[in-house]
Amino acid sequence: MALYIYPDLTESLHRLWAAGLVISPWLAGIDGNARFDPEIHEFLHDRSRECAFIHWTEAERALAIGDLPAPERMAQIAVYETAASAAVNLAHQKTGELDVTEAMAFDALQRVENFINDHGFATLMQLYMLETCWENLNALRYFGEIPERDYVRGSWHRPWVDYSLGEEVLFAYSLGNIELEKRGEHRFVRLTDEGRRVLEKTTDALQRAGYFRYRLETLCVSQFNLFNNYDKTDRMVWPNAIDERRAFLEWVGIKAGMRVLELGCADGVLTFAAGLAERVGPSGAVVAVDPSTGMLARARGKQRRQEIDWVDFRQGKAEQLPVDEERFDIAVGVGYLHFTNRSEALQEMKRVVRPGGVIASLHPLKMDFTAPFFREWFAPILDLAAKREEKPRDYLLHPDEAPRDFKQAGLEQVEVFMSSSELVFPDAKNVVQHFIRGVGWFGEELAPLPWKAREDLIQELIERGQSVCARYSDNERRIAWPAQSIRARVPEEPSGKE
Repeated sequence: MALYIYPDLTESLHRLWAAGLVISPWLAGIDGNARFDPEIHEFLHDRSRECAFIHWTEAERALAIGDLPAPERMAQIAVYETAASAAVNLAHQKTGELDVTEAMAFDALQRVENFINDHGFATLMQLYMLETCWENLNALRYFGEIPERDYVRGSWHRPWVDYSLGEEVLFAYSLGNIELEKRGEHRFVRLTDEGRRVLEKTTDALQRAGYFRYRLETLCVSQFNLFNNYDKTDRMVWPNAIDERRAFLEWVGIKAGMRVLELGCADGVLTFAAGLAERVGPSGAVVAVDPSTGMLARARGKQRRQEIDWVDFRQGKAEQLPVDEERFDIAVGVGYLHFTNRSEALQEMKRVVRPGGVIASLHPLKMDFTAPFFREWFAPILDLAAKREEKPRDYLLHPDEAPRDFKQAGLEQVEVFMSSSELVFPDAKNVVQHFIRGVGWFGEELAPLPWKAREDLIQELIERGQSVCARYSDNERRIAWPAQSIRARVPEEPSGKE
């Protein structure tokens, strides 16, 4: 696609996200098999066709693509994919599951139509074309070539589509972005030099807009939503984690009667198993926050079974806490800080913690990847980084990052305690489930991969893990993972103020 099709769409992308819309079901963690009930599919399909018929006028067409001939069904598909993706995203937000109800589908379509009314159909089309252009061309760059039949089906890079991508193929071909090569009885789709230039510009535009960061954050939440056995696998790979969390709560100074804000509560491991709720007791209160509705649902289940009524679970992000200035005594969490925009999160915690109160975190640090079993097991990921002559990208912190951020946030009396946690690699499936599909370790390495490449790599990790576990003893498959505890105080208000 020619670059002039895409003006600066940064603000438009931000408005799309603010409206609760996404364009790719990948962003909602949907897999290649999950879709909708036939009735919901028909409802979305019919309403999308009506919406495109009304709004895809010649004026909007000219604004979106100029004089280029657009495939006839592209407008309808753009509405459908945006609404379908938004519906799955709503399911994640409201229930933590993939099941889309009729009400969610209606809500998603209404959001699409509101966006069109506010910003124009041409804007929606440009955003759809920008994102799907990147998905399509990025897959060709990665694989080198894709059999035409698989490319048209989207099975290697967009397996959620339930229609042919034939019109998109013809459109990209007419723009000179792709070429078809016939070998024997088969044809293959390849990227042209023009297509590589377009991919580079498209990647740059999405990078500047923050698309890839947003994509990674959304994937992380959706993975947590679907991580049903988090508690079990967490204890398998971190056998000393509960004791370490209890020691952390003691170090932070949590006592009965306190009002505590817990960040990144997940399914209540710190809240219940590590004893946060017990320490605070019924004379105090805990407000526990997590972005994953799936995790919160499991945490509330534990709460009901234990009949603890002084804990309030709320969905939200550390950067936008769903609490007023409630003057908590302490804001605390384990394994949450590295998932956040730390400067924004710390300012939010300062907002809700009383002057003189404490903000604290226990989080893992970047680890050494030199253990022989680990290098052998995770070679496919380590090799991705080696090709760039870099260390693997992950979300873990260096030892000096959190203390620096706490001080820059204006917190006082910053104290740091360094420790290490024993990390065990018990078996291939549980390790890959926990770290790759669950908490998203190396998510930044995997997110840019096309769908098939990502799934193939994860399957290779499982197979390599099985081989490694057969050849290395249990003791050899252990790593001392560095961890950091940090606590600091919110400054006292100046004298003369309440």
